[in-house]
Amino acid sequence: MANLLSYDASQLLVFLLVLIRVGGVTMTAPIFGSSNIPAQIKIVVILVFSLILNPFLPAPTVLPEQIHHFLMLVFSELLIGVTLGLIGKLLFAAVEFAGAMTGFQMGLSIANVFDPASMQQISLLSRLETLIASLVFLSLDGPALVVQAMVRSYQLIPVGQASMGDDLASMMIQLSSGIFSIGFQLGAPLIIALLITNLILGLLSRSVPQIQIFVVGFPLTLMMGFIFLLLGMPFMIQAIRMMFGLYDDQMLDAIQLLSLP
Repeated sequence: MANLLSYDASQLLVFLLVLIRVGGVTMTAPIFGSSNIPAQIKIVVILVFSLILNPFLPAPTVLPEQIHHFLMLVFSELLIGVTLGLIGKLLFAAVEFAGAMTGFQMGLSIANVFDPASMQQISLLSRLETLIASLVFLSLDGPALVVQAMVRSYQLIPVGQASMGDDLASMMIQLSSGIFSIGFQLGAPLIIALLITNLILGLLSRSVPQIQIFVVGFPLTLMMGFIFLLLGMPFMIQAIRMMFGLYDDQMLDAIQLLSLP
């Protein structure tokens, strides 16, 4: 009877810890964590993934005897899930940052829309480029990569055996700072083109003072911005594809860092 109770407790613990790790991934990963998806569907997805994975995972060798040991296990599993999900979120944040910069340069900083994914007001171009990035992510089987990384995490990091070192913190800081560098790279061509347009308008206003530059400048800048945006769209999509091409490797690096003793 004691063995049966011990077995039930260990299996229940494994299921709970799996639920926490899977929930961390599902609530933060791109597409899965979108607020456009109802919470009920997210809960069903978390339960289904947890029920599928649970029978194949061994129980921890030692059950936690005190509450703080249990809380440490919960925190470590949540850390793994959130880390895997945030890597993709940071890539999308870079795309959103690029859209915000280009939108400001085009004079669209006052034309904001509500983004249900981030629950805040963002520029029109940020919304457009985030939507394009989502389509590219889906075309590259991004959700499947997230699921594969989640399954792979159990191969390298058994339940209750995660560790967080300085290397993981450095990696996340590097990815966070990469938001700005990637955002500048994505938005640089359009920003440079608009700066040249504004420079030409400035020279024109000095050469022909009769021109009402404030009347002509805004619609011309807006028109040129959309023209350059359309011309550069194939290159931007290709850059986003290359960025997401590294997504799988980045998640694997994070898993390996979490598995280090």
